[in-house]
Amino acid sequence: MKLLKKIFARMALTTLVLVTAVTSGPVLAQDVPEIEADGVIHEVLVETNRLIISGVRYQVAYDATVEIRGTYGAFTLLQTGMKVAFKYRAFDESTREIYEIAQLPDNSILEES
Repeated sequence: MKLLKKIFARMALTTLVLVTAVTSGPVLAQDVPEIEADGVIHEVLVETNRLIISGVRYQVAYDATVEIRGTYGAFTLLQTGMKVAFKYRAFDESTREIYEIAQLPDNSILEES
């Protein structure tokens, strides 16, 4: 009888954890602001999948959409000095993740912020 109680207790706890994880995940994702910006790439950190754009560090999502010269590209093809427009999620003051980035024409004039 004690064994059955332990089994049911573990099943109830596992169910509670799964329900909490499934229901809280999407709610948190909806609370993250998505922001559009542009700037100049100052540094490409391939080993950590990060970019420094106009002095701000961004993590680049592994599944980010990258467009170079109007066609599909890869994160590793981005270069210092490129002008880019991008969309990112601001999880907090220091955690920003780019999920879409596109190279702008070299003659683009960027607004200063």
